[in-house]
Amino acid sequence: MKLKIECLSAGYDKDFVIKDLSLSVNQGEFLSLLGPSGCGKTTLMKAVAGILPAQGGRILLDGEDITSLPIHKRGTVIVFQDMRLFPHMTVEENVAFPLKMQGVSRSGRLEQARDLLEKVQMGGFLDRRPSELSGGQQQRAALARALAARPRLLLLDEPFSALDENLREDMRNLVLQLQREFHMTVVLVTHDREEALSMSDRIALMFSGRLVQTGTPKEVYLRPESRLAADYFGDCVYINGTVSGGRFTGGGLDCPVPFLSQEFISQAIPFPADAPVPGPSVPDGPCRLMLRPGSLEPDRTGGYFLTVEQVSFRGGSVLVSLRSDDGDLWKKAFSGPVDLAPGDRIQASVRTQDGVLFPA
Repeated sequence: MKLKIECLSAGYDKDFVIKDLSLSVNQGEFLSLLGPSGCGKTTLMKAVAGILPAQGGRILLDGEDITSLPIHKRGTVIVFQDMRLFPHMTVEENVAFPLKMQGVSRSGRLEQARDLLEKVQMGGFLDRRPSELSGGQQQRAALARALAARPRLLLLDEPFSALDENLREDMRNLVLQLQREFHMTVVLVTHDREEALSMSDRIALMFSGRLVQTGTPKEVYLRPESRLAADYFGDCVYINGTVSGGRFTGGGLDCPVPFLSQEFISQAIPFPADAPVPGPSVPDGPCRLMLRPGSLEPDRTGGYFLTVEQVSFRGGSVLVSLRSDDGDLWKKAFSGPVDLAPGDRIQASVRTQDGVLFPA
């Protein structure tokens, strides 16, 4: 099921939360709406589900305009953080309820409900009430009920945020397994960066009611188009320097100009129309090179010197804060124990080709 959102505006009363937003989700794709609280993720999802009326634009599923359709005719199902299971029904009755609304016979809907509960590892809890279940069990039951409706599009609104870490990981794996099995198109609302990066085919990053970047997890993390996108994932190191003759120098680094952010390109000077190489040139002048901690490779010959400021044990990893001779702070996680202490001097290499250039 392909979802297409065209110039959508939605909000509460006369206040727009999102305005003129456009986005496409392909058939069978897992897309995460990622961004800070209050950026419009849930508003967008509620508008797609029909819970919140659109105040402009269109919503299409496989080319069909569903913008004005009531909730029960859209073919979408939304799972919220609080699950919203019916407290007076058993688990089996909860999962069978959407099938009852579709006119499926009692024996048929109970059989399908049991099958779905087996898939979410809840086959032994058919007669329990929601109040007798743990948070993780309630989440599994809610997911089974959502699947029972055979949605054309499954919408998940931060469904794992109330679970502890181990349960969150289990539920993420289960959702991905069921998505592949049922060939579902899924949109997940989350502010958990790790969750979005690990689960998604694509990420739509939102701030203040607008999309700032859409792409694969690697694209939005390693190739941010703006400082806003870069900083949201954290662990950025910005090295001040200059560009001259197609090379970057600064912070002890000297390298060919790497990937250009959209912010930098917007300030670049275009080549003349008859130039042999079309596209933006790289203007000389001050700039900032953004690097992630993975670009720093401690060794004995790299020629990039740092001083250890802090060593923090994190269980499966050790986080080390390192200050370069030019004052730039790196925070790098090492797997396993490290023989480092505050005050130690180390030498490293920097993979500058991983960098992204931003305007100063």
